[in-house]
Amino acid sequence: MSAQPNEIQSIRVAVIERGAKSVSGWHVAEIGKEIAFKTEDLDDYRTKNWDSRVYDAMVLIAAVEYCDKALKRPGLLWARRFELKLPVHDVRHWQSPMVVDAIAGALKFLTGDEWNITFTATTTDLDADIGRQSLLEWGDAGRTVTPFSDGLDSRAVSAILSANGRGDRIIRVRVGSKSDDRPIRDRKKVPFLNIPFTVNMKGRGIKESSVRSRGFKFTLLSSLAAYLVGTHDVAMPESGQGALGPTLVPTSHGYEDYRNHPRFLRKMEKVVEAIFNYAIRFQLPQLWRTKGQTLAEFVSIESNPDEWNKTRSCWQQSRNSSFASKRRHCGVCAACMLRRLSFHAAGIDEPKENYIWEDLRAEDFAKGAVHGFDKVTRAMRRYGIAGALHLDHLAEMSASPMHRIRVKRSAWQLAEQMQITTTQAEEQLFGLLEQHDREWKAFMKDLGPKSFVAQWLA
Repeated sequence: MSAQPNEIQSIRVAVIERGAKSVSGWHVAEIGKEIAFKTEDLDDYRTKNWDSRVYDAMVLIAAVEYCDKALKRPGLLWARRFELKLPVHDVRHWQSPMVVDAIAGALKFLTGDEWNITFTATTTDLDADIGRQSLLEWGDAGRTVTPFSDGLDSRAVSAILSANGRGDRIIRVRVGSKSDDRPIRDRKKVPFLNIPFTVNMKGRGIKESSVRSRGFKFTLLSSLAAYLVGTHDVAMPESGQGALGPTLVPTSHGYEDYRNHPRFLRKMEKVVEAIFNYAIRFQLPQLWRTKGQTLAEFVSIESNPDEWNKTRSCWQQSRNSSFASKRRHCGVCAACMLRRLSFHAAGIDEPKENYIWEDLRAEDFAKGAVHGFDKVTRAMRRYGIAGALHLDHLAEMSASPMHRIRVKRSAWQLAEQMQITTTQAEEQLFGLLEQHDREWKAFMKDLGPKSFVAQWLA
């Protein structure tokens, strides 16, 4: 691994099978240790459409996650270089230029890193027995697959799709951390598929917290479920601000976040096509709506406040956002600020105890935190400033002549990816930004001109 400042950091990772010898000069991730499959959850994916490519794709997802967490991004440069080697059952298929180029291209676009992936022959005979009980019914093209987590958008879109006549036609692929927190419909817990593997970083630790590869993980796992059930429809739950905002607002560092952007989703459709010769179409049903509008629709459908109050939005790790042995949202990072803006826009009072920073109206940043919280750091303050500035800059996009060219260029790209006219894309995008502007101004007016948030923006 290189360690020179101002140079691209690099790492070589070899995924090996259980008991295999280490590869000289490579960092090793062993299947069964660093990449551990859960048999019970894996069996749920075994439909009549099951084949070795599904299992190999899961190994690939886990290997990419391992790489992403194993190498810290350098201070002055965003990009890193990964050389990844992993075993598969059909080397000729996986090593074909169509497959390799599609995967490496999607990962580079998503993460901003260089990916050189090599496939080797596995020595393991994959158990292809399909006689087990599966949660999936094969050959059901009328189903819709959607990622399902403890996030607000995920819960909301799942409920909205159900209310719009999809009901039990939805297959939820669990991408969060909770084990069994499914919403209840008609006195029954809705079905979902768990992630059938875990990536263990013990002994090495998570070196990089941005983990942009999550987008690759969620989209490919959802695609696997769609392929196995025989449907082509995958609904991504992100609302407009989360899907488009991170690419619209220029940042002074890092790399634009495309994990929920239609441009990345189209690249993932090509990945699935290359691996499985199967067409997937990713949909973003809430793309032109704000998170506040999505939440308001969710609340009109779901009567249990726990379904939205107990969702998780915060980017902070539990050690930075816990109080009295209970994990909270920090309340000031970009994700938390968008969450609080959305509850305000939807006209919902959220318990202040959900947040470390209970009071955004406080004139002093430290005094806005719950009394007794002793981890008020400069880093937390920087997170807060960055989050507020992001939403404020996004609100300026609709009316500012300076940003008009950028917005129109984004609309042109969206039109191309979504197969609509440029005029339609512009109308939708400017409409979204104008709605965000209205919501943000109302939110800031409610906080008052003396709040620490208003002071940051001033």
